[in-house]
Amino acid sequence: MRITLYPVPAGTPAVGHAVGYVSGSPLSNLAGAAPPAGPLLSYDGRQALIDGQPVDHAEISEALHAEIERVAKRVFGPDFVGPLSLASGLNVRSLARGRLISHGLPAPLLDMLGRAAATAHPRATGYMLQAVAYLWDEHVISHGMGETGPGPLSAQGREALGQRCEEILDRALGMVATMQGETAAARARTAALKATLR
Repeated sequence: MRITLYPVPAGTPAVGHAVGYVSGSPLSNLAGAAPPAGPLLSYDGRQALIDGQPVDHAEISEALHAEIERVAKRVFGPDFVGPLSLASGLNVRSLARGRLISHGLPAPLLDMLGRAAATAHPRATGYMLQAVAYLWDEHVISHGMGETGPGPLSAQGREALGQRCEEILDRALGMVATMQGETAAARARTAALKATLR
């Protein structure tokens, strides 16, 4: 059995939360194309379903673990546990290999991993997920979680968090542009000096 965590198109009939496909080819993700049509993997709470039929976690545990590792490495790199913990809010113990095999991950996190891995820039997406999660945690410490007021679950809080992300992104773009310019200028000076010494 092979599992492919991949965005399931909106409107696809599914029982519960759809997260990907069974027997899909993971190589198709690398090309940015949807995996071959196959049975749909979804979750109703913690119950795994293949085309709407309940399946015991033990039957899919090894294939699911292999796919979690594949997409997590694609998004967060080979040492994915710490970054995935930050982005998801799960503790590191929940992401240990044995725990992943025996319990898997919550459906929303499987969905997030599949969506992030299917983007044109999965590693950049992984860094952005970590940055947003870090700022989210800071925002909660400052303002609480509440759905009213400035907590990030409220419209006001989400807007404030978005503005903070944009401000940091603008500063980061400026800093990278400056550093890249300095690096290019230094290389040009080195090349010119080498040319005069020939």
